[in-house]
Amino acid sequence: MIRGAKTIAEYAIRSWLETENFEMSCFELTMNGNEGLLTDRTGATLRLVYDNRSKTVSVAE
Repeated sequence: MIRGAKTIAEYAIRSWLETENFEMSCFELTMNGNEGLLTDRTGATLRLVYDNRSKTVSVAE
């Protein structure tokens, strides 16, 4: 279950992460508008973007 999402973009990104089987206790997600920055324990990052028109989440290049 997704709890604490403050925006639809955050909810969509957290839902996507759950669907992709990310163990969120090992990551930190910070949001900035429709973008999320996922950081692991080593400091590596993955930028995720929520597209409001298509209602999809994708990994930014």
